[in-house]
Amino acid sequence: MNAASANASELGLIHAAVNGDGQAFAALVSLYGPRLRWLIDLRLPPTVRARVSGDDVLQEVLLTVSQQIRALLVENEAAFWTWLCKVVEQRLIDVRRRHLQAAVRDARREAPLASPGPGSTSVRLGALLADSGTSPSGRLRSHEQREALRAALGELPESYREVIVLRILEGLSVSDTATIMGRSPGAVSVLLTKAVKRLGSVIAADRSGVAPGDRAAPPQARQAGEPADGA
Repeated sequence: MNAASANASELGLIHAAVNGDGQAFAALVSLYGPRLRWLIDLRLPPTVRARVSGDDVLQEVLLTVSQQIRALLVENEAAFWTWLCKVVEQRLIDVRRRHLQAAVRDARREAPLASPGPGSTSVRLGALLADSGTSPSGRLRSHEQREALRAALGELPESYREVIVLRILEGLSVSDTATIMGRSPGAVSVLLTKAVKRLGSVIAADRSGVAPGDRAAPPQARQAGEPADGA
C-alpha cells in the first residue's frame, strides 16, 4: 500500500469512527495509542508518576476520545492528531490538579525546598523557614522545616497554596503553572510574590506564638475569591 492509499485508509477509519463504527475506533486506538502514550510520557512530571501511571492517563484520554469523537469534524489526519493532542493536554492538566490536591492534603509528603539560585523565590521561601540565628543550633532542622511549611501552607488561601506548591515545591515552569491554574504567566508571577509574602507572615506569627484565630484578618479582596493585593 502506497502513502496515498495509507492516508486514505486512515482518514476512512477516522470518518467511520466519527459515525459510530466500533471496529474503526478500535483500529484507531491501535494506530494512535502508542503515539499518545509516548506523548503522555514526555509530558507527565516525575512527581506525578509516583501517583498515576502513563497507562492510567492514556485510558482517561481514550475514554474522553470515545465520548467526544461523534461530534468531531476533521478534514485530514493532521487535524485529528491535533485534536488528540489537545485531549491529552487537558487530561494532563486534570491529573496535575488532582496530584496537587492530594499532595497538599498528604501530611506525610516530603516537600524539599529547592534552591536553584541565591536570588530565587525558593531560596527566599527556605529563608522564611530558617531561624534568624546564624549558628547550626539556631536553625530549624530539615524535618521541622517541612512540618512548619505544611502547617503554614494550610493557613493560606487556596490560590496562594496552589502557586507555591506548583512553582516551588513541584518545580514547574511559570508557563506550566499558568496553564494549570488558568492564569496568565504574569498573573502567576504576581500571585507567587504575594503568596510568599503571606507565607512569611504566617510563619512569623507561628514563631511569635500567635494563634491563628487571634491574627489580624487580611484586607478584603477586590474580587470575590481572590486574595487582596496587600495580602
